[in-house]
Amino acid sequence: MRSFEDLLKESSTIHGHHCSGQVLGVRMAMIGCREVGIDAPKNCKKLIVYVEMDRCATDAVQAVTGCSLGKRTLKFLDYGKMAATFINTETQQAVRVLAKDDARAQVPRFAESTDNWREAQKQAYRVMPEALLFSMRSVALQVPPRDMPGYRAKRVDCTNCGEGINFDREVRIGGQTLCVPCAQSLNFIGNGACNHTSLPKVLLIVGYKKVGKTTLIEKLIPELSRRGYRVGTIKHHHSDVPVSFDTAGTDSSRHRQAGAIAVALASPTEIAFFWNSETSISLNQIVSRLGAMDIVLVEGFLKKRGTRSKSWRPRTNHCAKMIAIFSPS
Repeated sequence: MRSFEDLLKESSTIHGHHCSGQVLGVRMAMIGCREVGIDAPKNCKKLIVYVEMDRCATDAVQAVTGCSLGKRTLKFLDYGKMAATFINTETQQAVRVLAKDDARAQVPRFAESTDNWREAQKQAYRVMPEALLFSMRSVALQVPPRDMPGYRAKRVDCTNCGEGINFDREVRIGGQTLCVPCAQSLNFIGNGACNHTSLPKVLLIVGYKKVGKTTLIEKLIPELSRRGYRVGTIKHHHSDVPVSFDTAGTDSSRHRQAGAIAVALASPTEIAFFWNSETSISLNQIVSRLGAMDIVLVEGFLKKRGTRSKSWRPRTNHCAKMIAIFSPS
Protein backbone atom coordinates (compact mmCIF):
# COMPACT_ATOMS: atom_id res chain seq x y z
CA MET A 1 0.00 0.00 0.00
CA ARG A 2 1.28 3.46 -0.86
CA SER A 3 1.98 5.90 1.95
CA PHE A 4 -0.80 7.87 3.64
CA GLU A 5 0.71 11.20 2.55
CA ASP A 6 0.90 10.19 -1.11
CA LEU A 7 -2.66 8.90 -1.10
CA LEU A 8 -3.96 11.97 0.71
CA LYS A 9 -2.30 14.30 -1.78
CA GLU A 10 -3.69 12.40 -4.75
CA SER A 11 -7.16 12.17 -3.21
CA SER A 12 -7.31 15.89 -2.36
CA THR A 13 -6.24 16.75 -5.90
CA ILE A 14 -9.00 14.61 -7.38
CA HIS A 15 -11.56 15.90 -4.89
CA GLY A 16 -10.61 19.53 -5.46
CA HIS A 17 -9.53 20.53 -1.97
CA HIS A 18 -7.92 19.20 1.18
CA CYS A 19 -10.34 18.72 4.09
CA SER A 20 -10.93 16.56 7.14
CA GLY A 21 -13.25 14.36 5.05
CA GLN A 22 -10.31 13.50 2.81
CA VAL A 23 -8.20 12.53 5.82
CA LEU A 24 -10.99 10.33 7.18
CA GLY A 25 -11.74 8.75 3.80
CA VAL A 26 -8.11 7.94 3.00
CA ARG A 27 -7.52 6.36 6.41
CA MET A 28 -10.82 4.49 6.19
CA ALA A 29 -9.94 3.07 2.77
CA MET A 30 -6.43 2.07 3.84
CA ILE A 31 -7.82 0.24 6.87
CA GLY A 32 -10.53 -1.50 4.87
CA CYS A 33 -8.15 -2.72 2.18
CA ARG A 34 -5.67 -3.90 4.81
CA GLU A 35 -8.32 -5.84 6.73
CA VAL A 36 -9.54 -7.74 3.66
CA GLY A 37 -6.02 -8.51 2.46
CA ILE A 38 -5.73 -6.19 -0.55
CA ASP A 39 -2.42 -4.31 -0.65
CA ALA A 40 -2.71 -2.78 -4.12
CA PRO A 41 -6.41 -1.93 -4.57
CA LYS A 42 -6.23 0.08 -7.78
CA ASN A 43 -7.00 -2.07 -10.83
CA CYS A 44 -7.82 -4.90 -8.44
CA LYS A 45 -10.84 -6.76 -9.79
CA LYS A 46 -11.66 -8.52 -6.53
CA LEU A 47 -12.48 -5.43 -4.42
CA ILE A 48 -16.00 -4.05 -4.02
CA VAL A 49 -16.84 -1.21 -1.64
CA TYR A 50 -20.24 -0.17 -0.26
CA VAL A 51 -20.20 3.44 0.96
CA GLU A 52 -22.93 4.83 3.20
CA MET A 53 -22.35 8.58 2.77
CA ASP A 54 -22.33 11.08 -0.08
CA ARG A 55 -19.65 13.23 1.49
CA CYS A 56 -16.03 14.22 0.85
CA ALA A 57 -14.83 10.95 2.38
CA THR A 58 -16.51 8.99 -0.41
CA ASP A 59 -14.28 10.67 -3.00
CA ALA A 60 -11.28 9.70 -0.89
CA VAL A 61 -12.40 6.07 -0.72
CA GLN A 62 -12.80 6.05 -4.49
CA ALA A 63 -9.39 7.67 -5.02
CA VAL A 64 -7.58 5.17 -2.79
CA THR A 65 -9.35 2.01 -3.94
CA GLY A 66 -9.92 2.83 -7.59
CA CYS A 67 -13.50 1.57 -7.20
CA SER A 68 -16.18 3.58 -8.99
CA LEU A 69 -19.85 3.52 -9.86
CA GLY A 70 -18.98 3.27 -13.54
CA LYS A 71 -16.97 0.12 -12.95
CA ARG A 72 -19.78 -1.20 -10.72
CA THR A 73 -17.23 -1.77 -7.95
CA LEU A 74 -18.41 1.16 -5.77
CA LYS A 75 -21.91 0.84 -4.35
CA PHE A 76 -23.77 3.74 -2.73
CA LEU A 77 -26.12 3.10 0.18
CA ASP A 78 -27.90 6.31 1.14
CA TYR A 79 -27.74 5.74 4.91
CA GLY A 80 -26.13 9.04 5.93
CA LYS A 81 -23.46 7.26 7.97
CA MET A 82 -19.71 7.85 7.78
CA ALA A 83 -19.03 4.21 7.03
CA ALA A 84 -17.87 1.89 4.26
CA THR A 85 -17.78 -1.87 3.84
CA PHE A 86 -14.89 -3.45 1.93
CA ILE A 87 -15.28 -6.89 0.34
CA ASN A 88 -12.66 -9.17 -1.12
CA THR A 89 -14.77 -11.20 -3.56
CA GLU A 90 -12.04 -13.82 -3.91
CA THR A 91 -11.70 -14.67 -0.21
CA GLN A 92 -15.16 -13.41 0.85
CA GLN A 93 -13.53 -11.37 3.60
CA ALA A 94 -15.55 -8.27 4.43
CA VAL A 95 -15.10 -5.50 6.99
CA ARG A 96 -17.18 -2.46 7.84
CA VAL A 97 -15.27 0.63 8.94
CA LEU A 98 -17.22 3.33 10.78
CA ALA A 99 -15.95 6.77 11.81
CA LYS A 100 -16.85 7.22 15.48
CA ASP A 101 -19.21 10.07 16.33
CA ASP A 102 -17.24 10.96 19.47
CA ALA A 103 -13.97 11.37 17.55
CA ARG A 104 -14.62 15.10 17.28
CA ALA A 105 -14.46 15.41 21.04
CA GLN A 106 -10.91 14.03 20.91
CA VAL A 107 -9.66 16.67 18.44
CA PRO A 108 -8.23 19.07 21.08
CA ARG A 109 -6.00 16.28 22.37
CA PHE A 110 -4.29 15.81 19.01
CA ALA A 111 -4.32 19.29 17.43
CA GLU A 112 -1.80 22.02 18.13
CA SER A 113 -4.55 24.63 18.29
CA THR A 114 -8.33 24.74 18.01
CA ASP A 115 -8.58 28.38 16.96
CA ASN A 116 -9.40 27.14 13.47
CA TRP A 117 -11.59 24.09 14.02
CA ARG A 118 -11.38 22.78 10.46
CA GLU A 119 -7.60 22.88 10.52
CA ALA A 120 -7.63 21.28 13.95
CA GLN A 121 -9.76 18.40 12.64
CA LYS A 122 -7.40 17.79 9.72
CA GLN A 123 -4.39 17.74 12.05
CA ALA A 124 -6.03 15.50 14.63
CA TYR A 125 -7.49 12.97 12.21
CA ARG A 126 -4.06 12.48 10.66
CA VAL A 127 -2.52 11.22 13.91
CA MET A 128 -5.42 10.02 16.01
CA PRO A 129 -5.12 6.29 16.87
CA GLU A 130 -7.38 4.04 14.81
CA ALA A 131 -9.19 2.81 17.91
CA LEU A 132 -10.30 6.36 18.75
CA LEU A 133 -11.20 7.35 15.21
CA PHE A 134 -12.83 4.22 13.81
CA SER A 135 -14.71 1.10 14.81
CA MET A 136 -14.14 -2.00 12.68
CA ARG A 137 -16.01 -5.27 12.53
CA SER A 138 -15.99 -8.24 10.20
CA VAL A 139 -19.26 -8.86 8.41
CA ALA A 140 -20.72 -11.78 6.48
CA LEU A 141 -21.71 -10.27 3.16
CA GLN A 142 -22.33 -12.10 -0.09
CA VAL A 143 -22.42 -9.68 -3.00
CA PRO A 144 -25.53 -10.45 -5.10
CA PRO A 145 -24.74 -11.60 -8.65
CA ARG A 146 -26.54 -8.58 -10.12
CA ASP A 147 -24.16 -6.27 -8.20
CA MET A 148 -21.04 -7.88 -9.61
CA PRO A 149 -19.01 -6.08 -12.31
CA GLY A 150 -19.70 -7.43 -15.78
CA TYR A 151 -23.19 -8.66 -14.90
CA ARG A 152 -25.60 -8.62 -17.81
CA ALA A 153 -29.38 -8.89 -17.84
CA LYS A 154 -32.22 -8.27 -20.27
CA ARG A 155 -33.43 -4.66 -20.33
CA VAL A 156 -37.12 -4.34 -19.45
CA ASP A 157 -39.58 -1.44 -19.49
CA CYS A 158 -41.52 -0.13 -16.51
CA THR A 159 -45.25 -0.79 -16.90
CA ASN A 160 -46.09 2.52 -15.25
CA CYS A 161 -43.69 5.13 -16.67
CA GLY A 162 -42.35 3.23 -19.70
CA GLU A 163 -38.68 3.88 -18.92
CA GLY A 164 -36.07 1.16 -19.40
CA ILE A 165 -34.65 -0.75 -16.41
CA ASN A 166 -31.20 -2.39 -16.37
CA PHE A 167 -29.40 -4.94 -14.20
CA ASP A 168 -32.50 -6.71 -12.79
CA ARG A 169 -33.55 -3.60 -10.84
CA GLU A 170 -37.21 -4.05 -11.74
CA VAL A 171 -39.82 -4.76 -9.07
CA ARG A 172 -42.79 -7.01 -9.82
CA ILE A 173 -46.03 -6.11 -8.05
CA GLY A 174 -49.47 -7.40 -8.93
CA GLY A 175 -48.37 -8.69 -12.31
CA GLN A 176 -46.74 -5.37 -13.20
CA THR A 177 -43.06 -4.74 -13.91
CA LEU A 178 -42.10 -1.50 -12.18
CA CYS A 179 -38.98 0.60 -11.76
CA VAL A 180 -37.92 1.34 -8.18
CA PRO A 181 -39.34 4.93 -8.08
CA CYS A 182 -42.74 3.77 -9.32
CA ALA A 183 -42.74 0.80 -6.95
CA GLN A 184 -41.92 3.06 -4.01
CA SER A 185 -44.70 5.44 -5.06
CA LEU A 186 -42.35 8.37 -5.48
CA ASN A 187 -43.83 11.36 -7.23
CA PHE A 188 -41.99 13.32 -9.91
CA ILE A 189 -43.79 16.20 -11.58
CA GLY A 190 -43.28 16.75 -15.29
CA ASN A 191 -43.47 15.00 -18.65
CA GLY A 192 -42.46 11.36 -18.68
CA ALA A 193 -42.38 11.36 -14.90
CA CYS A 194 -43.17 8.50 -12.61
CA ASN A 195 -46.63 8.53 -11.04
CA HIS A 196 -47.97 7.04 -7.87
CA THR A 197 -48.85 3.38 -8.28
CA SER A 198 -50.63 3.24 -4.94
CA LEU A 199 -52.37 6.27 -3.49
CA PRO A 200 -53.05 6.64 0.22
CA LYS A 201 -56.44 6.09 1.81
CA VAL A 202 -58.68 9.07 1.11
CA LEU A 203 -61.43 10.22 3.49
CA LEU A 204 -63.95 12.71 2.16
CA ILE A 205 -65.41 15.03 4.79
CA VAL A 206 -68.57 16.49 3.23
CA GLY A 207 -71.66 18.40 4.31
CA TYR A 208 -73.45 21.72 4.19
CA LYS A 209 -71.78 25.00 5.19
CA LYS A 210 -71.10 25.70 8.86
CA VAL A 211 -71.82 22.15 10.05
CA GLY A 212 -68.34 21.43 11.42
CA LYS A 213 -66.38 19.86 8.55
CA THR A 214 -63.20 21.82 9.31
CA THR A 215 -63.62 21.27 13.05
CA LEU A 216 -63.89 17.53 12.48
CA ILE A 217 -60.72 17.55 10.37
CA GLU A 218 -58.91 19.55 13.05
CA LYS A 219 -59.75 16.81 15.55
CA LEU A 220 -58.90 13.93 13.20
CA ILE A 221 -55.42 15.19 12.27
CA PRO A 222 -53.82 15.04 15.76
CA GLU A 223 -55.52 11.74 16.58
CA LEU A 224 -54.37 10.04 13.36
CA SER A 225 -50.89 11.55 13.74
CA ARG A 226 -50.72 10.23 17.32
CA ARG A 227 -51.42 6.75 15.94
CA GLY A 228 -48.44 7.01 13.60
CA TYR A 229 -50.14 7.94 10.31
CA ARG A 230 -48.73 10.54 7.94
CA VAL A 231 -51.69 12.84 7.31
CA GLY A 232 -52.28 15.21 4.40
CA THR A 233 -55.29 17.40 3.72
CA ILE A 234 -57.01 18.89 0.68
CA LYS A 235 -59.63 21.67 0.77
CA HIS A 236 -61.92 21.95 -2.24
CA HIS A 237 -62.63 25.53 -3.36
CA HIS A 238 -66.00 25.55 -5.09
CA SER A 239 -65.80 28.92 -6.86
CA ASP A 240 -64.51 29.26 -10.41
CA VAL A 241 -62.88 32.56 -9.40
CA PRO A 242 -59.07 32.07 -9.19
CA VAL A 243 -57.84 31.73 -5.64
CA SER A 244 -54.75 33.70 -4.65
CA PHE A 245 -52.70 32.30 -1.78
CA ASP A 246 -49.57 34.18 -2.76
CA THR A 247 -49.12 37.79 -1.66
CA ALA A 248 -49.09 40.18 -4.60
CA GLY A 249 -45.71 41.71 -5.28
CA THR A 250 -43.65 38.88 -3.76
CA ASP A 251 -41.03 37.17 -5.91
CA SER A 252 -43.05 33.96 -6.21
CA SER A 253 -46.14 35.93 -7.18
CA ARG A 254 -44.14 37.77 -9.85
CA HIS A 255 -42.93 34.42 -11.19
CA ARG A 256 -46.55 33.29 -11.58
CA GLN A 257 -47.61 36.56 -13.15
CA ALA A 258 -44.77 36.20 -15.66
CA GLY A 259 -46.35 32.97 -16.86
CA ALA A 260 -44.72 30.13 -14.89
CA ILE A 261 -47.04 27.11 -14.85
CA ALA A 262 -45.61 25.86 -11.54
CA VAL A 263 -43.82 27.74 -8.77
CA ALA A 264 -42.25 26.31 -5.61
CA LEU A 265 -41.75 28.55 -2.58
CA ALA A 266 -39.21 26.98 -0.23
CA SER A 267 -38.00 27.97 3.23
CA PRO A 268 -35.77 25.93 5.60
CA THR A 269 -38.89 24.41 7.21
CA GLU A 270 -41.72 24.70 4.66
CA ILE A 271 -42.38 24.20 0.95
CA ALA A 272 -45.40 25.55 -0.93
CA PHE A 273 -46.29 24.70 -4.54
CA PHE A 274 -48.50 26.71 -6.89
CA TRP A 275 -49.87 25.28 -10.14
CA ASN A 276 -51.76 27.12 -12.85
CA SER A 277 -53.93 24.59 -14.68
CA GLU A 278 -55.96 25.26 -17.82
CA THR A 279 -57.87 22.01 -17.33
CA SER A 280 -59.49 20.44 -14.30
CA ILE A 281 -57.10 18.42 -12.14
CA SER A 282 -58.52 15.19 -10.73
CA LEU A 283 -58.45 14.46 -7.03
CA ASN A 284 -56.17 11.49 -7.75
CA GLN A 285 -53.61 13.85 -9.27
CA ILE A 286 -53.82 16.22 -6.32
CA VAL A 287 -53.46 13.37 -3.83
CA SER A 288 -50.45 11.99 -5.69
CA ARG A 289 -48.68 15.35 -5.50
CA LEU A 290 -48.89 15.45 -1.71
CA GLY A 291 -46.10 12.88 -1.57
CA ALA A 292 -45.83 9.89 0.75
CA MET A 293 -48.98 10.11 2.89
CA ASP A 294 -50.86 7.31 4.64
CA ILE A 295 -54.20 9.11 4.88
CA VAL A 296 -55.51 12.20 3.10
CA LEU A 297 -58.48 14.08 4.58
CA VAL A 298 -60.45 15.88 1.88
CA GLU A 299 -62.95 18.61 2.67
CA GLY A 300 -65.46 18.86 -0.13
CA PHE A 301 -65.34 17.43 -3.67
CA LEU A 302 -68.97 16.29 -3.49
CA LYS A 303 -71.62 18.44 -5.18
CA LYS A 304 -74.18 17.55 -2.53
CA ARG A 305 -74.86 14.87 0.01
CA GLY A 306 -74.49 11.41 -1.53
CA THR A 307 -73.46 12.69 -4.99
CA ARG A 308 -69.93 12.44 -6.36
CA SER A 309 -68.39 15.44 -8.07
CA LYS A 310 -67.16 15.02 -11.64
CA SER A 311 -63.69 15.87 -10.40
CA TRP A 312 -63.58 12.71 -8.28
CA ARG A 313 -62.80 9.74 -10.51
CA PRO A 314 -60.92 7.19 -8.37
CA ARG A 315 -59.50 4.19 -10.18
CA THR A 316 -59.80 1.03 -8.13
CA ASN A 317 -56.19 0.00 -8.73
CA HIS A 318 -54.96 3.40 -7.53
CA CYS A 319 -57.06 4.18 -4.49
CA ALA A 320 -56.93 1.66 -1.65
CA LYS A 321 -60.07 3.00 0.03
CA MET A 322 -62.34 6.04 -0.17
CA ILE A 323 -64.69 6.83 2.66
CA ALA A 324 -67.21 9.68 2.66
CA ILE A 325 -68.00 11.06 6.09
CA PHE A 326 -71.07 13.28 6.11
CA SER A 327 -71.18 16.00 8.74
CA PRO A 328 -74.71 16.33 10.17
CA SER A 329 -76.84 19.02 8.56
